[in-house]
Amino acid sequence: MSILWSKAYEPYAIKSNMELMSCESSNDMNALFNRVCVNYEGKVYHRFEASSVVDVDDARLEYFSKKVFPKIKDSLEGGTMIFTSSYFEFVRIRNFLKYTKQSDVSRSRLWFFEGRRKIMLYTERAHFYHRYKIRGIKNLVIYSLPERKEFYTEMVNMLEGSNSMSCSVLFSRFDLYRLERIVGTASVTRMSSSDKATFVFC
Repeated sequence: MSILWSKAYEPYAIKSNMELMSCESSNDMNALFNRVCVNYEGKVYHRFEASSVVDVDDARLEYFSKKVFPKIKDSLEGGTMIFTSSYFEFVRIRNFLKYTKQSDVSRSRLWFFEGRRKIMLYTERAHFYHRYKIRGIKNLVIYSLPERKEFYTEMVNMLEGSNSMSCSVLFSRFDLYRLERIVGTASVTRMSSSDKATFVFC
């Protein structure tokens, strides 16, 4: 077991089934961490297995529903935003969440900020057209990596106003191109071939 220190934060344990990754391979990641790695637990990347590109959507949903969502549901803290890169993925997980009509978006954003709504589902399409600045995010779940790499940075930057923050990212071997644009070539090679399935950046 290793101990990781981050600025202005208590030490926390990295379990032996995780790998601690450096950010040296990506200038964008270095700049991002300089801004947001205060009172921040780091980004945890979870690799899930999928046998083929045909099965990857089912495998992603299964991993989310069994490994990620139970922790969200049992948490009393709230402030969880789940980001999906496609409307198809939004449709697949909205049975867990309440769908909000466009006319109710402003009210729902306020309720989320005030803690009256525990979870918000947010799509890349909505961000592309509206560039909402969502307040009150304490736990960011990247269900699928965005097609535009700058959106990843913009999502993580929304955590800046929170005192205790976490970010979880789901990926498979079929997401490596998008992942490489965020973490760099050296890191993505290691993350795709390692015996470990969980990786921590900070």
